[in-house]
Amino acid sequence: MGFNLNEEVIDGHLVTTETKKLWAVEMDLAKKLLEVCAKYDLKIWADGGTLLGAVRHKGFIPWDDDMDFAMMRDDYNQLLEIGPKEFKDPYFFQSIYTDNISGGLIKIRNSNTAMLEKGYDHYKIGNLGCAIDVFVLDVVPDDKKVFAKEYKRVRRLRRIVNNYKLLKTSKLSGKTKLLNIVNNLVVSFWGVNRLQKRIVRILSKPKVEDNKNISLIDFFAAMKYDINKIKVRNIQSYDEAVLLPFCDMMIPAPKGYHELLTTIYGDYMTPVKGGALHQMIRIDCERSYKEVIAELNETR
Repeated sequence: MGFNLNEEVIDGHLVTTETKKLWAVEMDLAKKLLEVCAKYDLKIWADGGTLLGAVRHKGFIPWDDDMDFAMMRDDYNQLLEIGPKEFKDPYFFQSIYTDNISGGLIKIRNSNTAMLEKGYDHYKIGNLGCAIDVFVLDVVPDDKKVFAKEYKRVRRLRRIVNNYKLLKTSKLSGKTKLLNIVNNLVVSFWGVNRLQKRIVRILSKPKVEDNKNISLIDFFAAMKYDINKIKVRNIQSYDEAVLLPFCDMMIPAPKGYHELLTTIYGDYMTPVKGGALHQMIRIDCERSYKEVIAELNETR
């Protein structure tokens, strides 16, 4: 039995057929991702709203619009290497090494679809098909002073690299444009890969056996999070994996998901209705992002 695309009310929220079409595309991407990870024996877990949805709804949170997964640094690095050869059209493997995208994040996209966020034309991101996210988990040093120093360095380097990779200087104005031009000259001298490797070296220095927590440090640095707002996760939550039902598929989750979700959300079994984090201006599951962008450009 296939995934039900009929409009329905779930937990008091109307889920439209269009939303379900997006969910179906994302589940197909997730199945492909999990297939590749299984082929290479890479550990991966549902994360964020996807993990919460699996536990609380046995599927998507009714008002969510994406799927999130997470991997430890070593497995994530392997996925970076094998991804470009394993994900063939219409699938697209998007990372800082393959396209203009933030470091600390991999996106698996469907090139025959479109997912355009507000301000998309201010960025140099190439493929804008519907996507799912894969985040990298790194060890958090137990010593708070050591972590503060590490995070400050990573945040500074990530800002430099991301501005170069993502922002269209022509879309900026005034002082911001001048700063970005200077930023781009710095990166042109040092090289993106060299700066990226420095970030990875910093984040890889703390070892699992010497510390008790992990977190999405690279992503938080890219998003300019204050260090005091970073929620750390107990490594032991990830000692074992379990499979949880998610719509018409099964997805891997940390066996310690209760502790993990409590850390992230608090009373996670009580739904708090809200919009998705993304500000989408156009989602199209039948046409490619190239067609949709061309159409938008014609109407301007």
